[in-house]
Amino acid sequence: MIIPMKKVSFLIHHKDYHQFLVDLQQIGIVDVVDRGVEPDAKTAEEIALLQQIIKVSKFLDSKTEGKEMKPSALGYKEILDTIQQMQSESESLKHKINALDKAYKSLLPWGDFSKETIEKLEKHGYQIRFFEVAERKFLESWSQEYNLEIIHRSEGQYYFVIVQLPGEKIEIDAEEVRAPERPASEVLKEKEELTLRAEEINRYYKDNAAALIPVLEKARNEKENAISFDRVIDNTNKEAADRLMIIEGWIPKPKIKEMETFLNDKQVFHIMDEPLKTEKVPIMLHNNNFSRLFEPIGKLYSLPKYSELDLTPFFAPFFMMFFGFCLGDAGYGLLFLIGATLFKKKIKAQFRPVLTLLQWLGSATILFGIVSGTFFGINLIELIDKGQLTFMSEMRAYMLDSEKMFYFALVLGGIQIVYGMVIKALNLYKQFGLHHAMTTIGWILLILGNLVLYFVKNDNNQGIVNIFYYVIFGISGVFILFMNNPGKNIFINFGGGLWEVYSIVTGVLGDLLSYIRLFALGVSSAILGYVFNDLALQMSGSTPVVSQLIFLIIIIIGHGLNIFMATLGAFVHPMRLTFVEFYKNAGFNGGGKAYNPFAKKTQEL
Repeated sequence: MIIPMKKVSFLIHHKDYHQFLVDLQQIGIVDVVDRGVEPDAKTAEEIALLQQIIKVSKFLDSKTEGKEMKPSALGYKEILDTIQQMQSESESLKHKINALDKAYKSLLPWGDFSKETIEKLEKHGYQIRFFEVAERKFLESWSQEYNLEIIHRSEGQYYFVIVQLPGEKIEIDAEEVRAPERPASEVLKEKEELTLRAEEINRYYKDNAAALIPVLEKARNEKENAISFDRVIDNTNKEAADRLMIIEGWIPKPKIKEMETFLNDKQVFHIMDEPLKTEKVPIMLHNNNFSRLFEPIGKLYSLPKYSELDLTPFFAPFFMMFFGFCLGDAGYGLLFLIGATLFKKKIKAQFRPVLTLLQWLGSATILFGIVSGTFFGINLIELIDKGQLTFMSEMRAYMLDSEKMFYFALVLGGIQIVYGMVIKALNLYKQFGLHHAMTTIGWILLILGNLVLYFVKNDNNQGIVNIFYYVIFGISGVFILFMNNPGKNIFINFGGGLWEVYSIVTGVLGDLLSYIRLFALGVSSAILGYVFNDLALQMSGSTPVVSQLIFLIIIIIGHGLNIFMATLGAFVHPMRLTFVEFYKNAGFNGGGKAYNPFAKKTQEL
């Protein structure tokens, strides 16, 4: 759900202004209205410096090895200069090493030679010429005609030199190449020296990252506090010859008492109002422990508008089910559940919700793996039907074959689409009133009413059910065709209604077919698991120990690849169904701005 907000306006005398901002930042609950004022040159420089601090801090964080060290005595500017110079040097070393590696490969066939000796020979009129030719084209007669020496043979190529005597003409069918500028060993030595320097720089990162990061984090907090302070000043209205300062902001309603206590203590004149429909109110979400786990997924698309419903608690159960459907293997789900449970207590507190989410997704995967009868690629349904897993025979009634899983995916899709329509009706009612929701209510009545009548219809009640059919069609038809544009005349409503009928019928059909991907991904995951199992059995052979080792290697690698690919699909496609099919049918617009209070940030210990 979205936390209700109140707009607050402060009127402060210019003499008390600075101290009021210090106190306001300390309490940290007001999201100051941004009037779109561009930052001045000084603030822009500070923002650029802050971005450098964040970038270097993230870079060092990727180099830490879990060490706990005291913060470095270096200042943050020294750290930035040192790390940025090292990064620049590392990039330069990388290019040089790549160039030397290529040079070494081209020089390797010619080996080591004395450049001074070659120069002495050339002074006396003897020219050393270098040639390369395919082995099949090389003629042994060349060795008799010229002062030829084969230097290297590899990959069907001959590399040789000819010492050309003064006045001698050399005519052979071979490619003459440029004389090497330096011996291969010299290039290799330089490459090794540069590699050692690159390793030295990388070792510096690993040895010092844990000590440097706290210094940068402290500087980051200080810069963010200073920048936010300056931005509030920029967004303050100045009246009465700059003697009165007016600050506007947003406060979550649960924090109003705290704010009023603060203002009464400071004796600051203020006005609190409800937000207008035209104002862009910041969004602060508050959901239960389960739905809160899915908030980062919803934020990947957009936050809701203040006037909308927060769809997080509505899509969360479906996303979990869809993930389990797509992954569809009870064994894989068990791995996720066990792995997340074991590592949950070993990581930082801020990352624990991710593993809690993984526990829920793993549990859903176990459930759908049981329903589809798949455990590490093993077809449990087939084994139960053959009488090989008698202890699971009671569970067979809850397992669905491929055809039933196909229809199950469509049923889940249909439920979510209608569920989305119900939310759309609630959204429209909340934002604009009941009359704007009547068309959507008409579609819900038409779909659900016909489904109910279809299932209750029999030979005994056929007549009265037919009457109810006509009633439902009549009521829903009026809602759909004549109430879709409140305030417009009947002809515009009727035309708009016909267009909506076409759009909804074709759109819902397309949306429903999109849910087939749940079935397709689940089946493909199960088939790949089965293929790797079969491959391991066929290739392991019958040699003791070696067979088991080969079997284990194939199983681990095969199922590892399958888990990676299936998990990626199981995350992306439910997200696509959520953001496209569900959000569209729920009438979600989004575009909300996150609640970002003017607060003083402190270093996390």
